[in-house]
Amino acid sequence: MSTERLFDDDAERAGQALGGDTEAFGALVAKYQGPIYRYALHFFRNPTRAEDIVQDTFLRAYRFLHTYDPARKFSTWLYAIARNLCIDRQREDVRRSQVDVESVAPRHLTAAPSQGPHQLLEERENRDRLLGAIRDLPEKYRAPILLCYAEGLAYQDISEILGISLNNTKIRIHRAKKMILKSLGDGDGEP
Repeated sequence: MSTERLFDDDAERAGQALGGDTEAFGALVAKYQGPIYRYALHFFRNPTRAEDIVQDTFLRAYRFLHTYDPARKFSTWLYAIARNLCIDRQREDVRRSQVDVESVAPRHLTAAPSQGPHQLLEERENRDRLLGAIRDLPEKYRAPILLCYAEGLAYQDISEILGISLNNTKIRIHRAKKMILKSLGDGDGEP
């Protein structure tokens, strides 16, 4: 099944859901709850918070389904909702001075189980340093790097989610990599 056909299926289901078909909306929830959960978990590193974001994302999506443009990808629209909710929750935390500042490194940074204790400890220290560097990035750089590496989204999808140009998306990801490398002390910050 082609990507375009999946795209059409999502738009069709969204249209059916808008017409009152709860099973069609349920199919969209079933398809996207895992990816949205992973994104929120990468953002907060808190399973309970991630579950709340998933629930709120789908509640908001259902409530504002009439604003969805079927000419665009449903997944992009949904990720934009989730991203905005994550940012809103993070701002609320800051206002309450209960900041959950942990961000998540890309999935490929987890240590392989075949490594010995010294390698595992070194990998954990490196991962913690990387997490700190990602956490310290300004939001405009942290969001695209997480969407790209943690979620594996294409640059075009990221640009739509963030509401910025494709070129600006590429620039932000490149700059984020440079800032991370500089923060980690790996030379002059060149990727």
